[in-house]
Amino acid sequence: MKNKIYKNKLLIIFSFLTLASCSEYIELENQNQIAQDGFYRDEASLNLGLTGAYSTLRNPIAYEWMLSEIRSDNTFMNLVGTTQAQNLQIYSNDIFEAPSYDSFIENYWGSTYQSIRSINGLMTGMNVTYNAASGTIDYGMLDYTIADATKKRIAGEASFMRAYHYFNLVRLYGGVFLVDKVLTSEEALKVNRASEDDIYKFVIADLKNAIANCISSTYSATAATDRGKVTTWAAKSLLAKVYLTLGQKSDALPLLSDVIANSGYSLLTGTSGYANVFASTNEMNAEMIFAVRFKAGGLGYGSSLSNLFATNTSSIASQTKLAQPAGTRGSYNNPTEEFYKSFGTSDIRRDYNIKVYKPTASSLPETWTYWAAKHNISTTVQNDSELDWPVLRYSDVLLMYCEAVGVNNATTLAYLNQVHVRAGLTALTATNVATQAAYESAVANERRWEFALENQRWFDLLRFKKTLTTVNAKAIMSNHFAEMQPFYSQYDGAYTTAQLQAKVADPKFDLLPIPNVEIVTNTTNPITQNPGY
Repeated sequence: MKNKIYKNKLLIIFSFLTLASCSEYIELENQNQIAQDGFYRDEASLNLGLTGAYSTLRNPIAYEWMLSEIRSDNTFMNLVGTTQAQNLQIYSNDIFEAPSYDSFIENYWGSTYQSIRSINGLMTGMNVTYNAASGTIDYGMLDYTIADATKKRIAGEASFMRAYHYFNLVRLYGGVFLVDKVLTSEEALKVNRASEDDIYKFVIADLKNAIANCISSTYSATAATDRGKVTTWAAKSLLAKVYLTLGQKSDALPLLSDVIANSGYSLLTGTSGYANVFASTNEMNAEMIFAVRFKAGGLGYGSSLSNLFATNTSSIASQTKLAQPAGTRGSYNNPTEEFYKSFGTSDIRRDYNIKVYKPTASSLPETWTYWAAKHNISTTVQNDSELDWPVLRYSDVLLMYCEAVGVNNATTLAYLNQVHVRAGLTALTATNVATQAAYESAVANERRWEFALENQRWFDLLRFKKTLTTVNAKAIMSNHFAEMQPFYSQYDGAYTTAQLQAKVADPKFDLLPIPNVEIVTNTTNPITQNPGY
């Protein structure tokens, strides 16, 4: 687990760019101390800053699962009797008890705003600004020469990354600090929380800018060196998800239809199709619309997830065939028994995503443990996995289309079955989704199985209250706590089912706390905390 990081005012500390090359966002020469002021003077410097912005997407991934997947019914903190402070922090978030001073919540917030600052520095260098009144991204004059299309492409890619961050922030924390330019320390102290509506308006403006200006060629026509960059199709897919989150299904639908019909992205099929989506030897394939790129090789650009999720017990690794990456292994983010059993027995996604450890050949199911396998890979250096982090996949677009239409018809059933049958399951029929509740359950379940351990389940559950209204997040989590009560009874406090289920009604269920450091260090501008903290 990464060392505990203490931060002062998180909006102002990131005064450098992390720079990288285009294909994997890696620059082998250390240029981490390049100042932003006066740096952007031509196309080469702008492209260098853009790859630096891509590179900063990596850091939040180490913490995102602690704030999303583990809060859902998919995974839990399976470390009974732990006394380590960092473990107890994850455990507290698992049961909606996170304190406002949780260092991991602060780390996610801080690393995200650090990335936003590098993006804002790039935007400032191009004189690209956000017009809050009109809800648009505006382009000003420059005192250096660059092709207009090139400038707008770079700004479009940066807009997507900024929108991606703010979309995550607003879903996790509610109204946050809307920062659209590089701030001085004095300016930062005057920034207060924006409303959720204002954050979403900003996100939509950025994504519309990305749609208008990013690479728009089909997947097959996109040069290999450009795969991994933001495209119009990625921006349309993310904007559709934003609209679904806002309950604007009619706005999401044409975007999704366009991606399906015209982007050239597709599902990887065959018995190994699902596994091939995530293979380190098949990166940025036809199903991966956008991913955060990682690069192994001891360069400092690898992913830590394989280490965080891998078992630290050799007998478990031996039986399950889970890789044991070099260095410390965390045994975090274990799938729940209920999640494992929710899969059909012939669903190839179950055994790809989850491995089962049985202490003895005749051991009872109550003694079995379940382990995250999707992000598991061998490494020779600690925290150096090659595996990219999927943000948007083509299967996500198909299932969002089903969600946006909201009813069973020939098209939605066909799209649902593309994903369902690829997993090795028998095609659903109209009889299987004959009622509205059955249809909505089928879509929700397919998303749960398809995006296992990709940090989508928690956001899905919260969104369904506006799109698939028969799928009730609080009822699902209440049932989750009832099933998990025997486990939680082992901790100090020995929670009863009633005590666990009461947490679903707590305000902490809906939002994480604004990090306490943001509140206590600002003596100029009082910052309001979220309810319950």
